[in-house]
Amino acid sequence: MSVLEEILEWSPGRPVWQRDALRRLVLHGELSNEDIRELTQICKSAYGLADQQDVVPLAAHHIPETGARSEQVTLLSIFHHRGVNALAEDQTLRFVPNLTVVYGDNAAGKTGYIRILKSACRARGTEEILGNVVSGAAPHMPVVAIKYKVGTEANAREWAGGDGDEAISRVSVFDSQCAAVYLTEKTDVAFRPLGLDLFDKLVKSCQSVRAQLETEQRSLRSRAITAIEAPEGTAVAELIAGLSSLTKPETVKSLASLSREKESRLELLEKSTMDLQANDPERLARQLALRVGRVRALAHHLKDVEMALSADAVSKAFEAQKEARRKGKEALRLRTATFPEGLFSGTGSERWSYLWESARQFSEELAYPHKAFPVVDDDARCVLCQQELDQTAGERLKQFERFVISTTERELREARAEVARLQEAFTELKTTNDAADEAVKEIHIEHETLAEKISGFLSSSEIRRQAIAEALSSEQENPPVLPTFVAVWTETDKLVAEYEERIKTLRSSSNEEQKRTMSAELQELHARKVLAKHEDRVLAEIERKKKVAAYELCLNDTRTQSITLKSTAVTKTAVTHKLKKSFRDELGHLAFRHLEVELKEVGGEQGVLYHKLILTRAPGVELPRVVSEGEQRCLSIAAFFAELSTADDPSGIVFDDPVSSLDYKWRESVALRLVEEAKNRQVIVFTHDIVFLLLLKQFSEELRIEQLDQHVRQLSKGAGVCAEELPWVALKVGKRIGHLKKLLQEAEKLHRDGHQSAYEKQASLIYGYLREAWERGLEEVLLCGVVERYRPGVQTQQVIKIADITEEDCRALEASMTKCSKWLPGHDQAAAARAEIPEPAVLKSDIDALDNWVSDIRKRRT
Repeated sequence: MSVLEEILEWSPGRPVWQRDALRRLVLHGELSNEDIRELTQICKSAYGLADQQDVVPLAAHHIPETGARSEQVTLLSIFHHRGVNALAEDQTLRFVPNLTVVYGDNAAGKTGYIRILKSACRARGTEEILGNVVSGAAPHMPVVAIKYKVGTEANAREWAGGDGDEAISRVSVFDSQCAAVYLTEKTDVAFRPLGLDLFDKLVKSCQSVRAQLETEQRSLRSRAITAIEAPEGTAVAELIAGLSSLTKPETVKSLASLSREKESRLELLEKSTMDLQANDPERLARQLALRVGRVRALAHHLKDVEMALSADAVSKAFEAQKEARRKGKEALRLRTATFPEGLFSGTGSERWSYLWESARQFSEELAYPHKAFPVVDDDARCVLCQQELDQTAGERLKQFERFVISTTERELREARAEVARLQEAFTELKTTNDAADEAVKEIHIEHETLAEKISGFLSSSEIRRQAIAEALSSEQENPPVLPTFVAVWTETDKLVAEYEERIKTLRSSSNEEQKRTMSAELQELHARKVLAKHEDRVLAEIERKKKVAAYELCLNDTRTQSITLKSTAVTKTAVTHKLKKSFRDELGHLAFRHLEVELKEVGGEQGVLYHKLILTRAPGVELPRVVSEGEQRCLSIAAFFAELSTADDPSGIVFDDPVSSLDYKWRESVALRLVEEAKNRQVIVFTHDIVFLLLLKQFSEELRIEQLDQHVRQLSKGAGVCAEELPWVALKVGKRIGHLKKLLQEAEKLHRDGHQSAYEKQASLIYGYLREAWERGLEEVLLCGVVERYRPGVQTQQVIKIADITEEDCRALEASMTKCSKWLPGHDQAAAARAEIPEPAVLKSDIDALDNWVSDIRKRRT
């Protein structure tokens, strides 16, 4: 299973925002600021702090195919325009794809170029690049350019300073600082299999999301409500003191809501408390008792008025009036059917009935007592006209009486009587009186609102009464639009109960326990009033605390410990075993076998597993306290190459004085290892060690590795002056002959131009170099490299080739070296023996003699 596949299998257990982050990292490599913002919103949405977001977790189809190697990054050149240390301006240092050796003495400027490379490439430590601070002038800003290629790209890329160039950062630099890190510190693995870096990046995304969440949480914390002063010891005070995200809003709403009964109770307790502060509680109790009587009477009056003017009473009156009209119509039909034509209009009507009833009363009480009305006996007279009644008149009176005593007429009379009674109730109703007015004024002293309500009720009641009475009087069919009124008699009755309670409290004021109970209840109700006033703030505070708690849950989702644990496990499987084996192999390449040293994992942090070099038999002892400087450098180089082995990336590597402090027995091993590595990747070596330089050249020739020489020097225009040649001491005989011919051309020009003194100096120098060339020819050509200076070994396989050395070869060598010695500076000659410096033609023939001598020997040995 690949690393990416293992991460995919592990991801379902991660918070959903991390699963989305893994997908983005796999697809895009890095997370933008917008990605972090979106991932933060996803994290928040899981706990209700943001709207639901679109989430796309890492899935199998997001995993790229494995097997392809990273494209090789190869450096082409460094161009220094100006501004780096004391390097000369406008210098170009070139590199080839395999092995480039940059030679320079101490203070020649190599370090300046290394600092440029460390600014662009991967290094265990970077250094600030200073200008030429010893020049006496203000240093320039560094202006440099590194050209490089990636893979088979046709066009070169260029780094001109700054961060963010991922490609060039894949080139690695080894220097003294890097060596110290490997030896003394725990180090992470810089090169990892595809996907292993996701743990680091996921940790960074956790840190970025966490930073944003913490900023928002701090802002939320700063918006806490100011203190709400509630009486101590009350339920409200305890609620506010213990306010948390778990506080139920229903509890707050319940405490903040006071029913009418509780409001009334609060007012009563406030009044009672004030009553108890009176100088003469008993006298106040008697005053309140008198007030109770007056207010109770007012309550009864208000109730009577309300009942009298209620909707039911009004409806009843108008219904009675409607019934009376209906009965009147029935009576009219009966009269029409009962009375003959020719009678006065209105006979049988209501007014006629009054007349008839009056006649009945006069007859029964005065005219004919004890006789049934109408009296129509013989000699009976009409009680109205007092004339004798004939038979026809008597029959008519009997007919009238039958009409009057009929059921219809009786019901009509009863209905009219009921209407009259109800109408009289409205007409005679007194909605207010002096006693009521006085009682209202008295209530107004302590209960202004209630007094105003009572006054309003009485006022609207009178308007209502008048409208009803007028409508009944004018016999309107329906009641008029009446002003509404709010019943107040129940509140007035409660006021009576309040007064009675206050009286009771006053008369039991000596009971301290009751006082404490009443005070506690008053405090509780006061506290609830305070809570009601700040209810919205308290509810908002609960919501704020819920959000703060939710942010804590979000922050829990950004913890990196589990990522580090997984990274450690995967790294051990995918990297550590390989890293350890590679380190052992590298020690073998360097022939480092006399000490047991190993790479060991030393824990993880924020998604990174660290390793450290330790002594196998003494793990608690720091390596630098035991091994020599040369051994330290060997171990560091082995660790560096072991680290490279974990990366499937053949990009270039740069070494700054890799054999510093190494003695001869390590130089050869390191040189061979570097040249072998140049088969697979670009290797650039900066060195001041001529022996190491020659070893690199020797091995590159033996292994047929392309190699470029670069020589940096300190000249009058500055350090780091570049030339594609080696110093004289490192040149082979053929290159030395070529160099001598160049110097000869310069000498010839001096001679032609008549600069004799300068020519003589140049010629003397050439003879000195020519003698050294003969010496190098002895080692390299005549002796066929069997023994050479700066090389510890003897090439015995070349001995057979020197069997052809002739006496002529030796005499030519001896004669030429003797002649050269004659013109060397520092050889004092007798005045009489002193000869002039040879002419250019002679000098040329002496150089050609060496060239021919070398060619002849090499020809016969091929």
